[in-house]
Amino acid sequence: MRLFAALTPPEAVLDHLELALRQVAAPGLPPSAATALATPPRNRRALTPRSTWHITLAFFGQVPAGPATTLADQFSQVVAAHPPFALELSGAGSFAGRTAWIGLGGEVARLKALMAALRELWPSQGDEDPGQSQRPHLTISRRAALPDWADPLKALAIYRGPAWQVVSARLIESKPGQGPGGHALYTTLAAADLGAAPV
Repeated sequence: MRLFAALTPPEAVLDHLELALRQVAAPGLPPSAATALATPPRNRRALTPRSTWHITLAFFGQVPAGPATTLADQFSQVVAAHPPFALELSGAGSFAGRTAWIGLGGEVARLKALMAALRELWPSQGDEDPGQSQRPHLTISRRAALPDWADPLKALAIYRGPAWQVVSARLIESKPGQGPGGHALYTTLAAADLGAAPV
């Protein structure tokens, strides 16, 4: 199984981001059209589907079914040992001109502490770009090289969304190419609440 740990912003935060994306990348389109921006070859949309939006905490790569059960238990324990913290989506950019992202503000130091603890659970397999793993972010496109993305990313550089309290995280299985628009299909294997560990 291809696994990673992630957190997902609340619906209101994603609503705010979706509106901003529509305003800068597809002005004049109704909200329902926001996910149907430029369609690259092989019918894979430029904008990742909202249902896949998340902030990666740790990428574990391929994990056999047996160890995955142990990993899920350890994941829950690590998450429970960290207190809730506040974040906000802030700014934008791209990794190597390919992956477009929205950045994060707020208690980022606490976020990074949780990320570091989770990454200790399983050895890195080198599948993740070091730049992406070092900068917490929410991916909005894996086709950032498309000409249509240049101006939107400049506009989104000053984007700032509403703050929210991070209270839970998920362990997710990813099946590349099996989701909407040719993107990955995500299935939650375990969920855990922050601050749930007994004092």
